[in-house]
Amino acid sequence: MLAFLLSAKGPRIAGLMGMNIFNPIASGTRHQGLVKTQLLLLLSGTALSLTACIGITHAEREPINCALPHVDERLAECTNIRHASEFPGCLSTADITEHTCIVMDADVSFCSATDSLPITAYFDRSERTLDCAGGTIDHGWGRTSLPGGTATTEARRKPAVRLQDDRSLSDITVQNCTLRGTNHMGIQATRFFGGELGADGKLGEDEPLPIGHRNLTFKNLTIQDVITGIYLGNFSEDVSIDNVNIDNSERIAIYSDSGSHGVRITNSIISNNLTREAIAIDSTYDSEISNTLFVNNREGGINVYQNCGELLGIVCPVIRATPPNNNRINDNRFVNTGITGLQIASRQGRNHSLGWCATLNGLPGKFTDTSEGNVVSGNTFVCNEGTSLVVQDGPNIVSNNTIVARDNCIPYEISTGGLGGSRRSLLDGLHFLDNHVDATRPPRLRNLSNAVIIDD
Repeated sequence: MLAFLLSAKGPRIAGLMGMNIFNPIASGTRHQGLVKTQLLLLLSGTALSLTACIGITHAEREPINCALPHVDERLAECTNIRHASEFPGCLSTADITEHTCIVMDADVSFCSATDSLPITAYFDRSERTLDCAGGTIDHGWGRTSLPGGTATTEARRKPAVRLQDDRSLSDITVQNCTLRGTNHMGIQATRFFGGELGADGKLGEDEPLPIGHRNLTFKNLTIQDVITGIYLGNFSEDVSIDNVNIDNSERIAIYSDSGSHGVRITNSIISNNLTREAIAIDSTYDSEISNTLFVNNREGGINVYQNCGELLGIVCPVIRATPPNNNRINDNRFVNTGITGLQIASRQGRNHSLGWCATLNGLPGKFTDTSEGNVVSGNTFVCNEGTSLVVQDGPNIVSNNTIVARDNCIPYEISTGGLGGSRRSLLDGLHFLDNHVDATRPPRLRNLSNAVIIDD
């Protein structure tokens, strides 16, 4: 289902060999050379396997039984465990002197905005709220050091907030917090379905979509100096991320995984993301990103795509049955976002040659991405390098956007991601209307059918 490639700095990778399931740090398919250090999160088991692969074929790996139930036992790995019910008034700096996992058996609030605590809020049941009252959860790995050094060790680093991943939780709220320096995720809301799907652990074609965590509210948050800001697991439903400022995340600021829907990212700021895109909309549908500022994100702003999935036997996969359709990306600002501000069908034509892609049955080849029925409207793109806007599938509507592209920036690209014999069928049904474009260079257009309408 998830193959996490650790792309942290070199010394950090060396220290990860004893890592636990709290540490699915970053999602992606990027391979660096022939030696891959991969963190494989297994739906079926209770262990997380970190392997350094040097020419190992899939057939040489131990088989995985994806029908076995997944049991989340990671709380036992916390050195100190307390319960929220122990703090009926409020939680203060004086209550916690070293890293502690707080089991959310009750709502909990910090006593004041000056409180800074080295905790992990661990949600194992529904209808719970963490309110930091303006205070901070800090593990000490960020730009702001703690007086006593880091709160967690390299091998046992943990997120600031974690939802138990062997059950679907609902009505969870995290608000009024600064989450800083975890050397991990800010909020980990992953969900794994081992033993809950078909007989072989895969979602059958006629099987109804499962329900993951739902009715989640993350608001009035600042997340700084983490690996991944917020990770929404498979089939998350009705998630509100509002007024959230994510700065200096090493991988992805917000990752929304397959089958998720009703995700609303609003009134937020995402800045200085270091690698990969700021927001990944992976097989997430019927969702919204609006009134959000993207600034100085080196590898891009938003990528909308359908992951090609992993082969059974590498991990226990949830097949990406839901393409990222019918999303609304409105009234955002993209400033200096590196490679691109926004990509629709960002994996169109990607060449997968390492034999792990389920859609291609493990064979090398070009992946055909799908992303339809999306509306991109009222956004502003400002750039001097890369490409402001890339659309590689249709039908989609791109209208009433403002693009200011200077120097080497291409104002927009409309294509199917390939040239000549490598291209897929012509892009069809895209409406690119009433956009204001002020650019030094011309747009890039290729593989368009007569049904593509461009009127800027």
